[in-house]
Amino acid sequence: SHDYPDADRNIQFILDEYTPIHPNTSGSNVVLLEDPRVFHHPLIYISEPGYWRISEEGALNLRNYLLKGGFLIADDFRGNDWFNFETQMKRVIPGAEFVELDETHTIFDSFFRIESLKTLVSPTFQVVPVYLGLHEENDPDRRLVAIANYNNDIGEYWEYSGTGWYPIDLSNDAYKLGVNYVIYAMTH
Repeated sequence: SHDYPDADRNIQFILDEYTPIHPNTSGSNVVLLEDPRVFHHPLIYISEPGYWRISEEGALNLRNYLLKGGFLIADDFRGNDWFNFETQMKRVIPGAEFVELDETHTIFDSFFRIESLKTLVSPTFQVVPVYLGLHEENDPDRRLVAIANYNNDIGEYWEYSGTGWYPIDLSNDAYKLGVNYVIYAMTH
């Protein structure tokens, strides 16, 4: 329930307004990983995966989903949360190795050109953001199947973009990342 439903709704409105993608803007799809309906969606967004515990069935379903072309976005975690997330992802894809991504990765130029990954910092914690990617077969030349917004919380910017709590330029940068993630997921 973190960032939900406002973050979902707001990014859907941005996608509908500024891209050729017209998502369902009348609600969200919250689906358990064990549910076969996950295969009906091109991407999965997980918030606060530092506390995530995946079942064996969920791990198998997520593995098959990613291998069949699905895309995972993990957001809103920091510090030691990484160890749990990595452990859970190694249950999904044994041997999974995340690598740090920089601005040259195609995901950061799939719709908007992201010039710097250092300007969009966590809205609540003083940490340095790191964007980590998991590629098919751990090969950086292959498709990115998951991205982790580690030490960041872009969903927080989406959630509160209409309140004035955060600077407009940071909320806009968060939307640009989100749009790029969706466009990448839909085209790769």
